[in-house]
Amino acid sequence: MSLNLAFFVLLVLISIYLFIIEIFTVIFMLTGLSHTRSIFQVISLLTNSGFTTNESEVIVTSRRRRKLAIIVMIIGNLLNVSVISTLVNITINLYRDPTFNYIQAFIGLFVFLIIIIMHRRVPFIKTRLNVFIKNVANRWMYSKKSNPLLVLDNFHGYGIVEVKIIEVPTILANKTIFESRISNNYGIRVLFIKRGDIYIGDIDDEQVILPLDRVIMFGPIHHITHLFTPK
Repeated sequence: MSLNLAFFVLLVLISIYLFIIEIFTVIFMLTGLSHTRSIFQVISLLTNSGFTTNESEVIVTSRRRRKLAIIVMIIGNLLNVSVISTLVNITINLYRDPTFNYIQAFIGLFVFLIIIIMHRRVPFIKTRLNVFIKNVANRWMYSKKSNPLLVLDNFHGYGIVEVKIIEVPTILANKTIFESRISNNYGIRVLFIKRGDIYIGDIDDEQVILPLDRVIMFGPIHHITHLFTPK
């Protein structure tokens, strides 16, 4: 492999690495983890760097997360071997390849950095990518009748969670939020409802939850998962 080609391959592998982190961070968030914990788990699994016992319990106690972890580890091993072999190739041939084009390499590196910066700094690009990943992952991970949830933030077991209502749970079917008593019995508070193009921020006791609503709520994550994720 020529040095120019090896350098290009290295940039491609790094791009894939970053893209895999982005994809699986969103997917782990769909299983109920916060963004901070999701990205920590994905990077740990990809790099085989390991994590503490308390952190590993988050993975091993969930069948869905265990399957995801296995996939990430396999991808990580393949990428790690490819990156290391490419770096070795570059190191060996750095002073042996007289045809190496430094200008071309600099331009490639510059374009690569511009793409990374645009992805990180332009909210529109990052948001649209995350929405696409979330939609694809939902169809892959959940049944047609499931209510995919996304943990927006986590506070020691309590979280702000977005739930897309595909099928209204039994506890809420044909009932107002007050009648369901999810606040009194489960500590779940509905904060916001997006219904088509309508945004409902003033949630009263007479409000009902309908199919296709996007509901943002706060409460114990295990209760939200139990009530809104079909078995």
